[in-house]
Amino acid sequence: MRVLVTGSAGQIGWRIARHLKDRHHVIAAVRTGNIEGVESVEMDITQPFSIRLAVDRTMPDAVVHCAAMTSADECEKERDACWHVNVEGTRALAEECKTDGARMVYVSTDLVFDGEKGNYAEEDAPNPLSHYAKSKLAGERVVAEILPDAVIARTAIVYGKGGVPPRGFAVWLVDALRAGKKVPLFTDQFRSHFYLEDCARAVGLLTEGKQNGLFHLSPGWRQSRHEFGLAVARAMGLDERLIEAVSMKDVPSDAPRPKDCSLANGKLVRATGFTPTPFADTLKMLKREFF
Repeated sequence: MRVLVTGSAGQIGWRIARHLKDRHHVIAAVRTGNIEGVESVEMDITQPFSIRLAVDRTMPDAVVHCAAMTSADECEKERDACWHVNVEGTRALAEECKTDGARMVYVSTDLVFDGEKGNYAEEDAPNPLSHYAKSKLAGERVVAEILPDAVIARTAIVYGKGGVPPRGFAVWLVDALRAGKKVPLFTDQFRSHFYLEDCARAVGLLTEGKQNGLFHLSPGWRQSRHEFGLAVARAMGLDERLIEAVSMKDVPSDAPRPKDCSLANGKLVRATGFTPTPFADTLKMLKREFF
């Protein structure tokens, strides 16, 4: 297939493009520049003409849409910009996919839930707290309305090296610990931390398959941010004493934080045969990415 991956300079888009390029003709859509080792095309998700030009030039069979404004705090402060990128940009891209007959996989977020329940399945009603999460849920609904056969993939928080430059929670955590800095991590916020390559593999299965509709992408278990940070530090031989146990109320934030947005992955497993890599093995793989 010809697969266009938007947001390919970002952590998830970068890894998806890398994961798929050995089996498919992958084109990385970036705002400026290019992605090393992958054919690239410039596309500005805020400009409908730019989207139309990129899709017309690349003629994709499938579009994996990762481009988004993703900082919850930034989205809270820049609400119009967030909506323009995450909703209106998604709408314009979905319309182009409809016109050109391209399959679409829209990458969404576990943060569409309010965190009061945890272990969320696809049947659970979303209730986003932050403006970022509200914009991503609105993007889901736009895609479903325009492209009933699209895939909407809500992914858990990911960890792994990806992006230009590399970014994400694991990069921030490892860099801080290497520098001897103290790292405050929440004991009362729980997520389904998902290894980045597993996330790319799950998205790949949905892109290549015949499924449509809503899927939750996760390893199927939950940890507090603090538990996860300690496990990473131990696996990498870094000083876990630098990791401080804190509560969400102790750290100010512009965006509201849900308590438990962990995701169940049963539907994904049944539909695709996806098997998550054991957590201990992902930590070994993560260490090889950094050392």
